[in-house]
Amino acid sequence: MARLSLQRIVRRFSAAFFALLVLAFVACASPTLPLPPPAIPSVSQAGEGQYRLRSEHGVEPNAIVVIINHNSALSGDDRVDGTEADAQGTWEAVIPANPGDFLDVKQEFGTMGSPLTTFQIPR
Repeated sequence: MARLSLQRIVRRFSAAFFALLVLAFVACASPTLPLPPPAIPSVSQAGEGQYRLRSEHGVEPNAIVVIINHNSALSGDDRVDGTEADAQGTWEAVIPANPGDFLDVKQEFGTMGSPLTTFQIPR
């Protein structure tokens, strides 16, 4: 009789252990949450043809922020810029732009990239 009880205990333990292994595998195989798109930064003029973009806590801490200007009249070097956010997710960049230009901003962190946030330089 004691042997029968021991077998039941071993079976139950084995079933519970197997269930935990399956649960752990499913949790590890689940995709990670994507990075959210960056918050729209504040925009202020920084000089002739220059604008300061600033966002407080708008991206992941220490993320790379990529800024793309859609204005094809600008050179390729002037159309793309970037910076690194600080430990609070705050970033700032001065970029060449004109009133009415549309800009995309995205964040990259590790191997993940966020969707784009598109906004317009005020006219």
